[in-house]
Amino acid sequence: MNNLKAFFTYRDGGGRRRRLHPPQSYIVRDIKLEDLETNHFVLVHGGGFGAWCWYKTIALLEEGGYKVTAVDLTGSGIHSFDTNSITSLSQYVKPLTGFLEKLIDGEKVILVGHDFGGACISYAMELFPSKVSKAVFLAAAMLTSGQSALGMFSEKVESNELMQQAQIFRYANGNNQSPTAIDFDKSLLRDLLFNHSPGKVYEKLLIRL
Repeated sequence: MNNLKAFFTYRDGGGRRRRLHPPQSYIVRDIKLEDLETNHFVLVHGGGFGAWCWYKTIALLEEGGYKVTAVDLTGSGIHSFDTNSITSLSQYVKPLTGFLEKLIDGEKVILVGHDFGGACISYAMELFPSKVSKAVFLAAAMLTSGQSALGMFSEKVESNELMQQAQIFRYANGNNQSPTAIDFDKSLLRDLLFNHSPGKVYEKLLIRL
């Protein structure tokens, strides 16, 4: 806590030292299951991945007493579908929205989205606000009004040479429209996405990709 106290201080216009209260995100708290509105997490993977990528997270959450569901979005993981035939976000997110639609009345979940999964849980939250207790954006896309999810990613690619080489955008709606899918050059994935992963872990991941 001493480091936090040092960090959250400043000097006012008269040179006097003032102390700020740390934001809630910096405060470590014990969370009790009985205090949560729901203990059910729904994990949504990023682009190019599948529900399999959460296997370590699932084990840790379940060990802590939480209920966990990881979904494969359309054309991802074990969901068999031609990604070149996906033309909209609603089509891509259908496995998630279908899951939420089947929840019984009054049941809520905590959505967790990573990477492109952030756009997916945002879409789901708009459709089923009464079924979402909380949403966690884990290094995830947060779109502005009217912004295309894949359009945002294609803009970021232009500023990163490695991403330009590794990511291939598909345009099922026409080259003059926003991208509808992303393919990866597997030879570059280690440097792009798994540069901090142990070699054995990366080798197992390649089987899934």
